[in-house]
Amino acid sequence: MPKKFPYPDSSRKEKMAERSKRGSKSKQIVEAPLPAGLMNAAPVSYPVADTSITALQVYHNPERRPSGDGPWNAEADKIAWVDEESGLGCIMLRQKNGTISGYVGVGPDHPLFGFNSDAVPDAVSRSVHGGITYGKPCEVNRFERRAHGKPRQERYTVCHTTWVRQVQDYRTVQITDDEFHEDLWWLGFDTDHPGDLVPNARHDRNQKGDAYRDQAFVFENCVELAKRLKHLGEEMHSDRDKVEPPRLPSPGSEEEA
Repeated sequence: MPKKFPYPDSSRKEKMAERSKRGSKSKQIVEAPLPAGLMNAAPVSYPVADTSITALQVYHNPERRPSGDGPWNAEADKIAWVDEESGLGCIMLRQKNGTISGYVGVGPDHPLFGFNSDAVPDAVSRSVHGGITYGKPCEVNRFERRAHGKPRQERYTVCHTTWVRQVQDYRTVQITDDEFHEDLWWLGFDTDHPGDLVPNARHDRNQKGDAYRDQAFVFENCVELAKRLKHLGEEMHSDRDKVEPPRLPSPGSEEEA
């Protein structure tokens, strides 16, 4: 005997359709909005220093942009990319004083991973403008980097990225599935030295003849730093491979002696 339903067949179909509709709504994927200031939802070509790089991130941070006309008008305020020759991640980031700093990240297998800025060998430090002044891990994995109890926004952080990071819950993101390692150590330099023009400085800071270190200048320094770091890493690994393991004496050699 066929099973009887407590309501007419047509009514049953309507209720099933309604349930299906409700279920599909709850499973809809809502595309996350781009983080504040991020200009690209995918890698883009970015012109700099008479060349073009594939930028993973391009951020505009108007509150750090110098006022008035100047070369900064045509510059982004944070650019992240991978250097083609070395394969190392690089970042250019505008500071609060309007200058641009540069950073290159190395993984745990690099000999300078974990080095403070003042411990970096001169051969590497002197390869960039003013020497290495920054040596810290990825900020995204440093839970203490919080501003007034809120996670640091990626538009201001020095950390590796995927093609674009759209999830900014830094309280839960510890391991990231990127083309970089889960954690990098960033070595960087700034352009706030004697002779450097600081756009947002006090009126008595800048001197006649000071030069603004633009994005092209910082980019070239980043590329040179990445080249030196890559060479140092290869050199250390090469020396390690040349070391022969100690040989055990052949059986009976001690007795014969």
